[in-house]
Amino acid sequence: MTGIETNRRTWLACLLLACVTFAVYWPARHYGFVDYDDDDYVSNNVVVRAGLTWAGFVWAFSDQHACNWHPLTWFSHMADCQMFGLNPGAMHLENVLLHCANAVLLLLLLNSITAASWRSAFVAALFALHPLRVESVAWIAERKDVLSGFFFMLTLLCYAKAVTSDKWRVTSKDTNSPLITHHSSLFRFALLFFVFGLLSKPMLVTVPVVLLLLDFWPLKRFTLHDSRSAIVRLVREKIPFFLLSVIVGVITLFAQRAGGSWVPVNTPIYSRIGNVVIGYWNYIEKLFWPQNLSFLYLRSDKISVSEFFLAAFVLAAISAVAALQFRRRPWFATGCLWFLVMLLPVSGLLQLGRLSIADRYTYLPAIGFYIVVVWGVADMLAVLFSRKICHWLAAAGAAAILLACAIMTRQQLAYWQNPQTLMEHALKVDPNNYVAQIDLRIYLFDKAHPGVREHHAGSSPEK
Repeated sequence: MTGIETNRRTWLACLLLACVTFAVYWPARHYGFVDYDDDDYVSNNVVVRAGLTWAGFVWAFSDQHACNWHPLTWFSHMADCQMFGLNPGAMHLENVLLHCANAVLLLLLLNSITAASWRSAFVAALFALHPLRVESVAWIAERKDVLSGFFFMLTLLCYAKAVTSDKWRVTSKDTNSPLITHHSSLFRFALLFFVFGLLSKPMLVTVPVVLLLLDFWPLKRFTLHDSRSAIVRLVREKIPFFLLSVIVGVITLFAQRAGGSWVPVNTPIYSRIGNVVIGYWNYIEKLFWPQNLSFLYLRSDKISVSEFFLAAFVLAAISAVAALQFRRRPWFATGCLWFLVMLLPVSGLLQLGRLSIADRYTYLPAIGFYIVVVWGVADMLAVLFSRKICHWLAAAGAAAILLACAIMTRQQLAYWQNPQTLMEHALKVDPNNYVAQIDLRIYLFDKAHPGVREHHAGSSPEK
C-alpha cells in the first residue's frame, strides 16, 4: 500500500470517528445547566458571565474559586459567555467538538508512533465512545477535562514528532552539552501545549512520566539494559516539564486545601492505602463493565476486607505480568503504568472531599488501559487463529463492542439533560446518596416556586 493510500485511509478513519462521536453526543445540544458545579462555574458566576474582561483575566489567575486553579478553563467559559451568552446548548456542543478533536488526535498520535493503524483506531474509538466519557463531555463544568485533553494530545504529538525527527537523532548524540540547547521547535511547542494543559486542569502533572513511558514504548528511545547515563539524559531533557508540574502541583494543593483535599493527619496510612487499592479496582471494573454509573460515588466509611484483598490481588497480578513481559510485550508495561500513574493524583492519597472515585478522572488515564486490552487481545488472536480468521474476528468483535459502547453512552448521556434526571438516576444507583437527595429537593422546589429561593438567598445556606 502506497503512502498516499495509507494517509487517505487514516484521514477517512479520522473523519468517520469524528462523525460517529458527534452523532452519539448530538442530543446534548438540547441540555441545560446542571445545578451541581455548573452554577459555580458559569450560570451563577458573575465574573464568568461578564465575558472576556481584564478583571476576569486577573481573577482567573489570582482566585481559587471552587477550590480549583485552572485559568485557561475560566477563559474558555468566559469566551462562551462572550459569544453565546448564557446558552448551555452551545457550551455542550463545544465540549462535544473538543472531545471529537481529542479522539482524532489520539488516533493520529498512536498511528504515527506505533504504525498499527487498526489497533490505534480501535483504541481511539474506545476512548471516544466508552460510557465513562459521558461525565467529562456532557457536564459543562467539566470543560477542563476535554480542554486539558486537547492540549495533552497536542503535547504528545509534538513530542513524538520532535524526538523522532532526523535533526533530533543527530543532535541528541551530543552528550557534552545540555540537551535543552538542541530542542527542535516541535519540542518547544510540546512544552507550550503542556503549559496550556496545566492551566486547563492540573491533573496533567503526570505528563512527564507519560513521556518517559513513550520513550520506552513505542518510541524505543531506551531499554532497561541501556546505561544509566543514557536514561539520565532522557530524564534531563524533561526537566522543564517536571519543574512546571511541581509548580502547578503546589499551587493546586493550596487552592484545594479549602475543599478538603489534603491528607488528614489522623487518617491511618493503611486506610488511605486501602482506599487507593479499592479505587483502582473500581476503575478497572467500570472500564470493563460500565454499569451503574453516577455523577457522585460517595466514599464509604469502612473498607471491605474481602474487596481490598481481591483488588490487591488483581493489581499485584497485573504488575507481575508487566514485569515478566516487559521485553516481549513492552506495550503492557507502558499501558499499565500510563493508567496507574495518571490516576495517582486523584487515587485517594489525598482526600477528595466526599468522593471515592469519579468517571471523569478516567478521561486520559483510560487510554493506557485501552492500549493494554487492544494490543493484548490482538496478540492473543494472532496466536490462536490464522491471519485471515484473526482479522475477521477482530473486526466483528470491535464492531460489536463499539456498538454496545455507543448505545450505553447514549443511554448515560440522557441522564444529564437536567438536574432531575441526573439526581434521580444517582438515587437509583445509590438510594443513600444524600447529595443527590438534597439537590433533587432543591431543584423540584425551584421548579415549583420559581424565584422564591433567589428572593431569600441571603438567609439560605449553600448546598
